[in-house]
Amino acid sequence: MIKTWRKGRRRESGFWFVFPSLLILGGFGLVVTAANLWYSLQNWSALSSPSYAGLKNYQRFFSDSIALRSLANTFQYALLYVFPTVVISLFLAMMLNHKGKVMSFFRALYYVPVITSYVVVIVVWQWFFDYDIGLFNSILSVFGIPRVPWLLDTGWSMPSLVLLSIWKNCGYTVLMFMAGLQTVDTNLYEAASIDGCGRIKMFFHITLPQIRPTTVLCVVMVTTWAFQMFVQPYMLTKGGPNYSTMTITYYLYQQAFSSYNIGYASAIAVIGVVLFLLVITMEKRLLGERR
Repeated sequence: MIKTWRKGRRRESGFWFVFPSLLILGGFGLVVTAANLWYSLQNWSALSSPSYAGLKNYQRFFSDSIALRSLANTFQYALLYVFPTVVISLFLAMMLNHKGKVMSFFRALYYVPVITSYVVVIVVWQWFFDYDIGLFNSILSVFGIPRVPWLLDTGWSMPSLVLLSIWKNCGYTVLMFMAGLQTVDTNLYEAASIDGCGRIKMFFHITLPQIRPTTVLCVVMVTTWAFQMFVQPYMLTKGGPNYSTMTITYYLYQQAFSSYNIGYASAIAVIGVVLFLLVITMEKRLLGERR
């Protein structure tokens, strides 16, 4: 009885310890959300006083071909990015989930891109993608394969950014999956092995169910990164060629800080957040998250 009481007291004291931070962050989030909603209903160019516009900014979005293209590009990027990132990360995590100095070295090596500045990454990958002297086209030329216009062609530009993003962020999800794999009870594998189960059966019937919460977390996290994609098109393609890499976040940035359409940019932000929440909800339902 006393132990239970002490445990409850510790939990309560822990809650009050973090409560001020939660209150500040939650309050700040509510203020920002309310301000953004208010701005989305205004006709405000940042060079004049705001005036009430009602839902005109939202109507403008659905009649703006570039906005709709940027939204479609964002979903295309998410489709090309989320699934491969999760699958590759899980595969690498299973390969690295062993003890030893060699494995420790590779675990650190895979995390290097995550902690590397995006400025450095962009400079290096600009050389990789260069049509004339780039690493990728130089390798293709050795095998007699025609050069690829990685960032200059509408069909190759988005897959190129996806490739860069997977390389840059994969190390983080590898780390998440490794943490999940280490929580799986090894006795389950031993019992399955005695019953004659092979590695593939153990993967689908033991590993995947046991790391379901980690998988859901990784999918949600990678989807969040997909909807936030900004640096890659901003620094590599400027949304081109022919708006093929214009994402909703980059278009929002252009409207807010290049065209100074604050009201319209706020409406884009609201639409983007609503769609993001819908996608996250669908993913969690499809993955069958269990509490």
